Amino acid sequence: MGMRILILFVLTLGISFFAAAQEMGKEKRDGKIYTIHAVEAGNTLYGLHRKYNVAIDDIIKANPSTKEGLKIGQKLYIPFVAEIDNKQVDTTFVHKIHKVKRKETLYGISKQYDCKVAELIELNPGVEEGLKVGRELKIPTDEISSIDNSAKNQKEERKPEKNVERDIAQDSTIQPGDSITKIEYQVEFQDSVVEYTVQKGETLYSISRRFMVPIEKLIEDNKIRKNTIKPGQELQIVLKKERIKEVEIREIVKLDSSQITNRPLLVPKKEVYKILVALPLKINENAEVLSGVYTSSTKLNKLTDLSVEFLMGAQMAIDSLEKLGLNASVEFFDTEGNLKKLKTILENGNTNNFDIVIGPFYPKLIEYTASWGLNNKVPVVAVTKIPTKVLENNPYVLSMIPSELTLIAGMAKYLAENHATASIVMINGESNETKQRISFFKDVFNKNLPKDTTASIKMTALGDVSGRVLVKSIDTDRKNFVICLSDDVQQIMKFVNTLNAAKNYTPKYGKSDIVMVGLQSWREINALNSYYKNRFTFHFAASNYLNYDLPETFAFTKEYRSRYNSDPSKYAFHGYDVMLSQLSELLLGYPQNDGLMNFFDVTPVGDQHGNENSSVFISKQKDFEIELLDIITNKKNFDVRKQ
Repeated sequence: MGMRILILFVLTLGISFFAAAQEMGKEKRDGKIYTIHAVEAGNTLYGLHRKYNVAIDDIIKANPSTKEGLKIGQKLYIPFVAEIDNKQVDTTFVHKIHKVKRKETLYGISKQYDCKVAELIELNPGVEEGLKVGRELKIPTDEISSIDNSAKNQKEERKPEKNVERDIAQDSTIQPGDSITKIEYQVEFQDSVVEYTVQKGETLYSISRRFMVPIEKLIEDNKIRKNTIKPGQELQIVLKKERIKEVEIREIVKLDSSQITNRPLLVPKKEVYKILVALPLKINENAEVLSGVYTSSTKLNKLTDLSVEFLMGAQMAIDSLEKLGLNASVEFFDTEGNLKKLKTILENGNTNNFDIVIGPFYPKLIEYTASWGLNNKVPVVAVTKIPTKVLENNPYVLSMIPSELTLIAGMAKYLAENHATASIVMINGESNETKQRISFFKDVFNKNLPKDTTASIKMTALGDVSGRVLVKSIDTDRKNFVICLSDDVQQIMKFVNTLNAAKNYTPKYGKSDIVMVGLQSWREINALNSYYKNRFTFHFAASNYLNYDLPETFAFTKEYRSRYNSDPSKYAFHGYDVMLSQLSELLLGYPQNDGLMNFFDVTPVGDQHGNENSSVFISKQKDFEIELLDIITNKKNFDVRKQ
């Protein structure tokens, strides 16, 4: 029996937009025949003009409202171009001619004439291999000319084909049930330029790995000074030249049947499962983009962008799960970030018979969904950070993101197990919340110390920014881990400046081995200069780690780029990891804990309470890049993937 996963709602957005045209037949109005077309996502006036061989002005004349843009579901009347006097008409587009100048690129030319790079390549074969100065390029326009080819066609005789491929059903060498090898080809072109905005925490290295472009090329193309970038900076990324090539079809997921475990009890075994993925896509707020009427300055709503990235990664996971034997109906639902909208699909009872709910993003929405899941005995997979209170007395909630306390516990355990002989220095807390974190850290640290170890945490006041107080706690003969668990930006900056002053206090302290330990959230502080994080080998506990150099990450990126003509963000990797691991575990009984950037050790936080991912990625900054040191979890059945 063939296994198929039904996608009830699919939205694929990337660098380019595409949707199959929907023709609904023909209709006669005022003595003229029109083709009826229903607008779908990705349709543009230019695309309709190319599809139906009708001038854009004629389409607008028949449909005046299109001047304001296209809307999904809109009914359009396209003037029908019929045969004239039974003659075959060859419709040819009239093109402008552009002579290539020095330093011009396909991307720049496409912007100059308001067309797409793909259209230039289609009209000018070979340009994907590079532009030559003086070459004349055909530029697409909306003008067409008709040439009568009937006389010419009558003179041509039909010649017998020597190599005609026989129908498979008539080929006696192919029998029902035989497997047929299908070779797929991937086409990638030169001069595909991405306009990218640098995000918080990103470096030249991480961006170069993500887009598979050398760091030197990024620096050269963007005239970057001192090899540093900052959040919000716009980069022009020229994707490297490639060629049409045969693509090796590889499975990202490979599971051995011996790995099958007992089925989790949260979901009863069924022939066909029904899954709801609730995301704040906010389609109505992105009508301009989704209609296809957009410019280079048009951007998605931020939440839509994140949701679509998650969705596309999830789709790839679903394809992998289908190959593993999952038979399920998956519905992607746009919550719009609105509780009222969410309640339209998650009513008082489970009338839609959902077996699992993935999402939603918003705290209020996840609280409602968690309560609904408990009442209807349906597991709810939370894909973003949630309040720990949501897990209380609700075994049907599964949180994929470890809480702040879980991350703190992971760092405490790591230091106790690996650096018990080092000098562990803790800065006193300035707030009740920080004091609670310190108390929790000390408790976990002491419980995980090796036997017969007398190590302890040295508490100290920060003192003034001269460093004269803090320097007293620095051991010049041992490695020092100086810990600050504050999340207050002002206090953090004072700590960093004081630590720097302590190291500069005397030449003796300048040679001391000092490591700065803080929270993951510090990476989002723009004022915290990377110089200090690099000087003190900043250590922090993170909820994930993405290594672009790994073969499996590279393979995923290539497949993602092939499917969506875009490069995956962390939300795409997260969507893939969450969907693959949780649906594989809950519905198929396969343990798939090791993701592309996540590791899943999802266990109950207590009897009759919800489940939380306890995996903590101990990371450090070295040479301005992030390295993975260890993964702290209850399961310890993984290999640490270092750069």
